[in-house]
Amino acid sequence: MGFLDFLYSILGFGIKAVVVLLVILVIIAFSVKLLRRSSETDETEKQLGLKSIDLKKQRSSRRDFMQKALKDSVADPKARKELKKEKHGRKEKESREEQDYQAQQELIKKAEAEGEFCPQNLYVLSFKGDTSASSVTNLRHEIDAILDTATDRDEVIVNLTSPGGVVNTYGLCSSELKRIRDRGIFLTVCVDNVAASGGYLMACVASKIVAAPFSYIGSIGVVMQLPNFHRLMQEHKVDFEQITAGKYKRTVTMFGENTDAAREKMKSELETVHRNFKDIVVKFRPQLDIDNIATGEFWLANDAKDLGLVDEIATSDEYVEKRIALTKGSALKIIWKKEKPKTLSERLKKLLKASCWVKAVRNGIREEMSDNSMNNIK
Repeated sequence: MGFLDFLYSILGFGIKAVVVLLVILVIIAFSVKLLRRSSETDETEKQLGLKSIDLKKQRSSRRDFMQKALKDSVADPKARKELKKEKHGRKEKESREEQDYQAQQELIKKAEAEGEFCPQNLYVLSFKGDTSASSVTNLRHEIDAILDTATDRDEVIVNLTSPGGVVNTYGLCSSELKRIRDRGIFLTVCVDNVAASGGYLMACVASKIVAAPFSYIGSIGVVMQLPNFHRLMQEHKVDFEQITAGKYKRTVTMFGENTDAAREKMKSELETVHRNFKDIVVKFRPQLDIDNIATGEFWLANDAKDLGLVDEIATSDEYVEKRIALTKGSALKIIWKKEKPKTLSERLKKLLKASCWVKAVRNGIREEMSDNSMNNIK
């Protein structure tokens, strides 16, 4: 075999490899297009990722499981033998459920006679806030779902944890909770760990605030802090240029020299935010001595209750269990949980079984290489 024949063989193999690669790229591009359409359809079918958990059914199932576990773990052989003889059919279960229902109705009747609000339906949400209140989107979707069906006979409980953070996003979170109050729906905020600064800006909107004994409450204040590298830059002979249009487009800065006038302007802006914060607190909790508690301090829940910042001392679990027992209709936990997007390889495997395609192409290339090797030997 001559040198030219060898080159032609290599060239032919290269052309075939390029064609195979182009085919793979076309398949991938087509698959991605189909996957985008599929994901859009799936998103619609999933109803925007909204899920609900029946809290009453969950409690009943948990109780049945624990009772069975206790009976199965009885140490006394005679007692275990007697328990095995007992019949636990549908009739016995239905009888027990009827007794539970009647007992609950009596409890509700007694509570209403004492003037306590007993909701028709109960909705439970959770909000765990970081400094940027990144969960605000989930909160909006959950509230949208609740407001589609809830009435002024219902109650919404928000299990809130937040040390506060950015003013505008926490202001939005507070406004989202206000939508519930504006519809005349009884709103309770439960705090197990902390509701401070922006967290309390959200909590104060509630009809009732319930806090665990050692949770932190308050911090009604505004803060801004940043480093300044001006002297360091001067030492290393680095100039900083900042060009603005508008007298107060920039006040204090990290790199330039901060003036007393700039500091005063920034302080004035913080005071404006603080004043608006206090106005919201006073609007929803007018009984508070706002000048006494809007100092930026925070308190443990028991002290916060004495100051009027919270209404009841209890954990969220205690309060939710109590309200489920007084709920006439359904008790639901509402969750917005979008599924994480799958990787491209996972989607391809699911839709077109890409692993089979890759295997077929690999085998094809190996066969071509084998054929060319045989030709070279010849």
